[in-house]
Amino acid sequence: MSIATVEFSKKDARRLSAQTLRRVRAGMERDGAVAFGNLFPIALLKKLRSEVLRRHDSGELREKGLVRDIGGRYAAVLPFEGPFLNPKFYANPILHEMLGALLGSSYCIGSLETVIAMPGAGRQHQHIDGPIRFERFVRGKKRAFPGDLSDLPPYAVTLCVPLCGVDEDNGPTAIWRGSHRAALRARPPGEARVARDYPVERMIGPLGRSFFFDYRVFHGGMPNHAREPRPVLMFVFTRSWFRDPNLADVYPRVVIARRNLKRIPDRHRALFMLAPASRRALWRKKHPLSV
Repeated sequence: MSIATVEFSKKDARRLSAQTLRRVRAGMERDGAVAFGNLFPIALLKKLRSEVLRRHDSGELREKGLVRDIGGRYAAVLPFEGPFLNPKFYANPILHEMLGALLGSSYCIGSLETVIAMPGAGRQHQHIDGPIRFERFVRGKKRAFPGDLSDLPPYAVTLCVPLCGVDEDNGPTAIWRGSHRAALRARPPGEARVARDYPVERMIGPLGRSFFFDYRVFHGGMPNHAREPRPVLMFVFTRSWFRDPNLADVYPRVVIARRNLKRIPDRHRALFMLAPASRRALWRKKHPLSV
C-alpha cells in the first residue's frame, strides 16, 4: 500500500466532491501524507521555477533568505511577489477546500520557503518539522508536556511543490508513512525505530506532482546525484494559534510588502495574518510633542 494520490481535473476547479475530501482526510490520517496531480497549472509552476532559479543563480536567496544549510541543501524564505502573488498559487480553491477539511476554518500561511538540493547533496537526517513535545516554561524551566498527544488533529500541514520532475536520482523527499501518529507520544521513537516500524516512500513524479504532509510526519531529503539543483517549494499552513518554535529566529517568516498586501482580496487577507505588513501601527502620534 502506498500514499494515496488524487488526480485533479478541470471539473474539480469549481468544487471538490465530498468523496475526494474524505479521501484526502483518510489519507492524511492513515499515512500523514497525500499526493496530488495537476493541483497547479504547469505554466504557473514554470514561472515559479524561473523566479526561484533566478534568485538562486544571482545569490540573492543565500544573501537575503537563508534559513539553514544541511548536507548540501539550503532552505530560504521567499517573498510573496511576482508569480507568487498569483491567486492561482496562494488562493488555489482546490487547495483551500482541502486545508479547510484538515485544519478547520481558521488557518493561515505559516511560511513559504524553497529548499534547493545542490548536485552532490547528501541524505538529510530523518526529522519532523514542528515541536515534538510542545515544550513550555514552568517556573523558569523548559518542560515538555508529559502526556500522550498522538490523537491531536493536524495543527500544521506542509504542501511540498517540486519545481521540476523528481526521480530517484535528484533527491526525492522520503516519507515514513504513518509515523505522525508516533511523534507526539510521551516517548517519541528514535530514527532506528521509525525506520523499522513505518514503511518509507520516496515522493517521485513529473512536474505537476505535489503532496501534503502532516507537520508531525517523519521525513527527509534523499541524495541528489543529478547534475542540476533540485528546487521545491515548502508552503506551510497552520491553525491560527500555532507558532513553530523552530522558526523563532526566522523573521519575518511570511514576507509580503504592504503595497502587495493591498492587492490581496479581502477574502484572502487573513491568510497573511503573520506578515508584519498585516499589523497596524500602535500608539501612532498625530502631532509631534511640543517641548
